[in-house]
This record gives sequence, C-alpha cells and structure tokens, in this order.
Amino acid sequence: MIDNLFALAQQDGPVAERARLALQLTEQFNKGEIDGSEYQELMRDLTRLDEVSDQSASIETKTMLVTAIYAVAQLA
Repeated sequence: MIDNLFALAQQDGPVAERARLALQLTEQFNKGEIDGSEYQELMRDLTRLDEVSDQSASIETKTMLVTAIYAVAQLA
C-alpha cells in the first residue's frame, strides 16, 4: 500500500497533497519523531475527504488514498 501512496503523491491536486502528507507522517513515525497514537490520529485526519471529495472527480483515486492510508497506518 505504501506504493499506492507514492503513486498518488506523484500526481497533482488535493489527493496528491494528502498522499505526500501521509508519506511524511509515516517517515516521522518510523524515525520515532511522533508516537503511534499521534501518528494514527494524524493519518485518520488525512482520510477525511471533505476537501478531497469537493475537488477530485475520481472516486477510485479517493478510495485508493483512504485504503492506502488505513493500510499503512494500520488503522482499525
């Protein structure tokens, strides 16, 4: 799923921006700069698609973003 985030981050628009943020947060978590609960909360915030749904026409892209974030962050 991290590959999906990398692929989405290469695009333009709000989905790509959130994918880049997810990758940054994952890097910070892996380096120990943020703890697990903070990481999961921040990743959950990225899946809130209010802005994304207004600005992105592709439901597949939005779904891939949310799925990748949940998988990478192992959110339940």
